[in-house]
Amino acid sequence: MTAWRGDLAACFDNLDRLFVSHAMDEDRAFELLARLRTEGVGWRELDAAVRDLLTEDGCTVQHIELQMRHVEPRFRPWLAP
Repeated sequence: MTAWRGDLAACFDNLDRLFVSHAMDEDRAFELLARLRTEGVGWRELDAAVRDLLTEDGCTVQHIELQMRHVEPRFRPWLAP
């Protein structure tokens, strides 16, 4: 497992698996973005990792798509394809 994937999980709350639902989650997401850029991780890899994480956590397809609508605008513009 890539080390940044553990940081990704910290961007979602533990109960409902909502992306950046608290200010501390948002800070972690910003730190993750910086790390992804430094490590050359692209959007496709992050997209797959988020979907894998939420699937492994038992989230529904609808919940995953809803969370992706929050993740994508915060990360995709700043990552390579």
